[in-house]
This record gives sequence, structure tokens and C-alpha cells, in this order.
Amino acid sequence: MSSDEIALYRKLVFREARTYLCLDCLSNKMRVCRRQLEEIIEYYHTTGFCQLFAKRKARLDQ
Repeated sequence: MSSDEIALYRKLVFREARTYLCLDCLSNKMRVCRRQLEEIIEYYHTTGFCQLFAKRKARLDQ
């Protein structure tokens, strides 16, 4: 389980969670595609709006 999967679960489901779902299971439970969850993770990384996600610098190759 990656730190991004844990952070997203805490952001979308329950902030104080101690057990988590992987991206595939969370996408099935929420009835969205995995790519949508990955885009949410990337959004929080690049914007820095949520302290659960470490801020990433913009990629130079884009």
C-alpha cells in the first residue's frame, strides 16, 4: 500500500482510518475508474491544498 493510497483513502473516506483500500478496490467501491483517483492524487500533489499529500514540483517534461 502506497502513501498516496493511504492519503487518498483518508481524504475521501475517513480521516482517522487505520485500515485502507488500494486504488483498485477504492475505485470499485466508489464506482469510478482508477484513473480518476490517480488524477485526484496528482491534483493534491501539485497544488499542495491537502497536507496528507506531499507537494510535488511540476514536471519539466510536460
